[in-house]
Amino acid sequence: MKGFIKFLRSIEVPQARWNRATLAFLIWGSLCLLANLFCTNANAFGGDQGYWADWVKKLAEGGFEKFNGNYPPLYVFWLWVVSKVYVLFDIPIDKTFMLKFLCLWPVYFAHLALVDIASRLVSKIKLEPAKANLVLAFVALNPALLLDGPIWGQVDMFPCIFGIAALYCVNFRSKMKYAALFFALALLAKFQMILLLPIFGGIFIRKYKISWRGLPAMAVAIVLVLLPFFIAGNLSGMLSRAYVNTTSQYPYATYNAANLWMLTVGNLSADATPFFNLPKEGIWSLLSPAWIGKILFVIVSLYILKCSLFARNLRTTFKLATFSSFAFFLLLPGMHERYLIYAIPFACMWLVLDLRKSWFWVACITLLCAMNIEMVNGLKGGDLWPWISAFGVIVFAAASVHALFPKFFPLLAYAISRLSLPRFTPYVVLGLILVVELSCEVRESRPIEVELLPNQMYLTDLKIDRYTQEYGSPRINRSVEGKTLMVKNRQFEHGIGSHASSSLHFTLPANAEYLDFYVGVDDEVSGGGSVKFIVKSDEGELWSSGLVRGNNAPVPGRAKVAGLDHIVLVIDADGDNAYDHADWLSLILTLKK
Repeated sequence: MKGFIKFLRSIEVPQARWNRATLAFLIWGSLCLLANLFCTNANAFGGDQGYWADWVKKLAEGGFEKFNGNYPPLYVFWLWVVSKVYVLFDIPIDKTFMLKFLCLWPVYFAHLALVDIASRLVSKIKLEPAKANLVLAFVALNPALLLDGPIWGQVDMFPCIFGIAALYCVNFRSKMKYAALFFALALLAKFQMILLLPIFGGIFIRKYKISWRGLPAMAVAIVLVLLPFFIAGNLSGMLSRAYVNTTSQYPYATYNAANLWMLTVGNLSADATPFFNLPKEGIWSLLSPAWIGKILFVIVSLYILKCSLFARNLRTTFKLATFSSFAFFLLLPGMHERYLIYAIPFACMWLVLDLRKSWFWVACITLLCAMNIEMVNGLKGGDLWPWISAFGVIVFAAASVHALFPKFFPLLAYAISRLSLPRFTPYVVLGLILVVELSCEVRESRPIEVELLPNQMYLTDLKIDRYTQEYGSPRINRSVEGKTLMVKNRQFEHGIGSHASSSLHFTLPANAEYLDFYVGVDDEVSGGGSVKFIVKSDEGELWSSGLVRGNNAPVPGRAKVAGLDHIVLVIDADGDNAYDHADWLSLILTLKK
């Protein structure tokens, strides 16, 4: 433990031109950035990704007028931007890494902003270096935030940053004019931010002589955000779906949420069913989770409102926000497994401001939230292997350099500290990385254009004479599990979804000359599998791919079939056939003219 503390102290390199807050943000902001990008490569829960895909399609096809999602308007603007990216580059909208990556951009910047705020507060209260780095590490690498955001693909961190800004501004006279604006934006980003109303409202009421001055800015912000939906004629529909219908969308006491109702009535129990098998009619309906949960939360909210009327500092403000978020998850019916996540950003601020009194409670809440999310959508996926492998190589190389040249890293750290970089450098770096990554995803995600010439045809237009396949059966223009053919995030309209080991026999037209195609392991196995593709005839092997693994880009191939009346498409399992969902893609026969 002493060695670990010594390491944390060593992170604070000699400072020449940077103050402590800037240096801390550059270090932990960079690590936060890398952690988010790494975790984005994990598998996302397919059901929720389907909502993003559907909503982006609606926005691409009909704009705000046709949007029928149940999400508040502020984030819908970003989905509209995402839809324009897909339209601009003519990429099919589907549940791919690119969609998840694009939808998470606001989360990346929100998490980075959280680290930025934390580093400023750490410097302001003059927390000693070891404790400061521990706190900032907790904020930057918080397991609950990473599980909910980049791993799962949820955007709950986005509204929380507006909530933090609102609570911060409402505590200072010079910033009071922005408080109502930020609180309105928080509600326009996610209705669940209503849980902050007792804290924000209490302080707002206490300072009513100056707090009202922020109301005009709040009104302007609300009008600007809602205006596109009003112009599109979809304002009432959007508001009802996002703020009214969602409250009754899941009529359960708990929906995978480890809270009071999971303990007492169990998962997916109807929230309107009274306890003790009492009748559902009349006054007995008040003895149901739906009513008792709301009554308990109202009582807690009134207590929090009373406390906030006397709150005199940021420590108490964020302590109350954490408590309110915890009560919101634990007491109210209809909670989802991840809704404790709203407590985590506020808990991080409380931790920074009051480390000695808060660390135990913040650690417990984070653990509860992370475990609840992990049970539904954990850290897994084949796309993580290259990152983990690269990290291992880098650590080994760094350890070797340190062993051979012990003074190298201290000198490097000092040289870096001599550079003069602005505080917003991590935001710029994040923006550049996102743009570069987006350009790569656009290039890899665009469908491979195939325009048949008059003397060409798809092999899939011919009937398969016979086949052998160890798992399932070959499927035309679909994967072996019946999904869209997709290899390395690239979709294919035509092809054959198969599984190793398999042999597909075709009789060719008499004038067939060449067979052009692509091969790959389908993305539905999340990076697993390794196979060999072979094109054969009675005369021997015509083409072989070599070993093709999951996550490899589509491999192009060409086989000369002139003079042949029969070919066999063979997939070799290369050992065991686990995850060997293999695709023959865009199989084009060129005929002699």
